[in-house]
Amino acid sequence: MEETITVIVGNYKKPLTLIHKGNRIFLKFGYNKKLISEVRDMEGARWHGFEEPPVKMWSIMDTPRNKFQLDFLQGKDPYARFDRELLPFVPNRKLMMDHQIIMTRHGITRNYCIFACEMGTGKTLSAIELMEWIKANHGLEDCQAWYIGPKAGVFAVGRELNKWESKVKPDMHTYEALVRIMKNWKDGDPAPKVVIFDESSKIKTPTSQRSQAALHLANAVRTEWGDEGYIIEMSGTPAPKTPVDWWHQCEVAQPGFLKEGNPNKFKKRMCIIEERESISGGVYPHIVSWLDDSNKCAVCGELKDHANHSPEGSHGFVASINEVENLYKRMTGLVLVQFKKDCLDLPDKQYRIIRIKPSVEMLRAAKLIKAKATRAIEVINLCRELSDGFQYTEKKVGDDTCPNCGGIGTSVEPVAKEDIDVQAPNTGTERSQFKDEEIRCPLCSGSGKIPKYERATDTVSSPKDEAYIDMLDEHEDVGRFIVWGGFHATIDRLVAMAHQQGWATLKVDGRGYIATDAMGTICDKDIFLDAMDASHPRYKELLDTYPKLCFVGHPQAGGMALTLTASPTELFFSNCFNGEARMQAEDRFHRAGMDSNRGATVIDLICLPTDLLVLNNLKKKKKLQDISMGELKDVFDNTEEVVR
Repeated sequence: MEETITVIVGNYKKPLTLIHKGNRIFLKFGYNKKLISEVRDMEGARWHGFEEPPVKMWSIMDTPRNKFQLDFLQGKDPYARFDRELLPFVPNRKLMMDHQIIMTRHGITRNYCIFACEMGTGKTLSAIELMEWIKANHGLEDCQAWYIGPKAGVFAVGRELNKWESKVKPDMHTYEALVRIMKNWKDGDPAPKVVIFDESSKIKTPTSQRSQAALHLANAVRTEWGDEGYIIEMSGTPAPKTPVDWWHQCEVAQPGFLKEGNPNKFKKRMCIIEERESISGGVYPHIVSWLDDSNKCAVCGELKDHANHSPEGSHGFVASINEVENLYKRMTGLVLVQFKKDCLDLPDKQYRIIRIKPSVEMLRAAKLIKAKATRAIEVINLCRELSDGFQYTEKKVGDDTCPNCGGIGTSVEPVAKEDIDVQAPNTGTERSQFKDEEIRCPLCSGSGKIPKYERATDTVSSPKDEAYIDMLDEHEDVGRFIVWGGFHATIDRLVAMAHQQGWATLKVDGRGYIATDAMGTICDKDIFLDAMDASHPRYKELLDTYPKLCFVGHPQAGGMALTLTASPTELFFSNCFNGEARMQAEDRFHRAGMDSNRGATVIDLICLPTDLLVLNNLKKKKKLQDISMGELKDVFDNTEEVVR
C-alpha cells in the first residue's frame, strides 16, 4: 500500500510517500537534512542505499511509536491528550487527600500515563479510586482490570484492597507471571481494559522479558480499547540507576512520546559518551559524564574551572545543556511527579552517618583480602562481608553422582583419528575425522563422584554489633525498630542479636516472611506487619502484646510496598548496590501515619572504606533520579556525621 502525506519540517511543508511492505514502512522523499534527522530518530530506521541492489530510501518499523511520530510531523498534535484540562472527580472515600485526588484525575484524563509519586504519597488508594470511577462511568468487570507488580508489592496491595474495601477486585499478577501469560498470548485474545503496573521501574530495561511482556500487553490494550483503555504505571523510584531508565517506561505508557527511537539514542542525548578499548581488543561506550549541570563542558563533562579549559588545557569551555533537568519538562503531561514534602505535612528525613573504628584484627583481615583477591569486585564484596561480621565459605558436605558419566566412571567421547589435522579449515567432513571411544570420564577422573559443596558462614566479630545493640536499647521505650542488611548472613546475625536482647523479629530477605518471638517461636506474619504500622486500628493492642518488635530486612526484598511507620528510626547496618532498593527502603517509615514528633532518622554504619564506597554510589543514583524528576535539592544535605 502506498500513500503520500505532507509533513512539516522547520518552516516548510514537504511531501512524504509511505510505502507499506510487511512490518516496515519505506519513506520516499527529496533530500532534506532536517527530515533525515527526524527519520533517524524513529524506531528501526534503516538506510537501504548501500544494500545490493541499492534502494535509495529510508525505512522504519510499522509500530505505534512511529505512527505517533508521523502524526506529529503532519501537525496532528498527538500530544493534545496530555495537555487537556484534568477531568472533575469526586472520591468515594473522605480520607482521600488533595494530592491523591490529583493522581486519580490525572489517570482518568490521560488514560495512558505514569504516577512518578514518591513512596508514601498514597498511589495505591488513588489506583483503587480510579478503577472504581471507571466501573461507575464506563463499566468495568473485575477480570478486565489487571494489577501487576513485584511479589512483595502484590502481597501488600492485596492487603490494601481489603483494607479499603475496594469495589473492584482486579486480577493480581507478578511480573514473572506476566511473562508466562504473554508467552502464550495469541492474536485476538481479549485484552484487559485497565492495567496498573506497580513499581514500574521493574519494566525499565527494554531487553528484559518482563519489559517486553509489559509493552506487548500495553499495545494489546491500545489496539482493543483505544481511548477507552487505561495503562497506569506507578513508581516512587522511576529512574533508580540512570535517567535512561525513563525511556522504556514512557514507551509502555505511550510509544513515541519521547522522540528518540531507542534507549541508545536517548542515552546519547543525556550524557557524554566516548569509545574505550576493552581487554578483548574491542571497544565499548563509556559514559564520561551525565549532562546534569549547565556549568559542565559539552566536550569533556568537566566544570568550567577545570584545567582542561585553561589556556594550557586541551580545549576551550563549551557550555552544555542540562538535558537531565530538561527531561522533566519533556515528560510533562505523561508523567505526574509528586514529592511528599509538597503534599504531606511530614518532617524531613534526617540522615546520620556513624563512623565506627575497625579493630586491628579487622584491618589485618582486610589487608589480607586485598593481597589475595584477584579482582576489585571480589575485594569489595569480601570486605563488605568482613565489615558485617562474617565471611562466606564453600565447604564440602559429601559427594554427588557425576552428571557426565552417570556414576559409571567412563564416558563416550569423540576422539580425533590418527594423522588428522584437527586445526584444518571447516570442509563439512569433520565428523568423519573423529571416532567415538569409551574413555575415563574427564569430569570425575573415573571415580563416578564429584564433590558437593554448600555455602557456609564463618562468623567474626564486628564493631558494628555494639552500635546495633545500643540502638535496640535506645528504642525499648518505642518498642519498634527497623534494620537493613546487605547479605542473607547479615540478616541472620541481626535477627540472632535482636533475639538475644529480647526483641521479636519480622525477617524479610527473599526467603519469605518469617515472624518469630524472642524465643524463636514462629508467629503470624500478618499480625507483625500490622504491629509495624502505626496507623493500623489494632496497633495499640498489638504494642501491648508485642512490646519489642524489630523489622529485619534486605532492601531488595522488604523495601517495597510495606508500611513500617511504627519506628522513628531506620538503621542501614549495611547496603547493597541497588539504588532503587535503598530509596524504597528509606521510605517505608516516612509516610502518613508516622509519629511526626519523633521524626524520621536514617542511620548508616560505616566501618571499612567499602561501606562508604557503596553509600556514595547510592547517593549519586538518588541525585540523578531527583534531577530527572525536577527536584534540585540534595536530599542528603542534612546529614550528620558521628564518630564512635
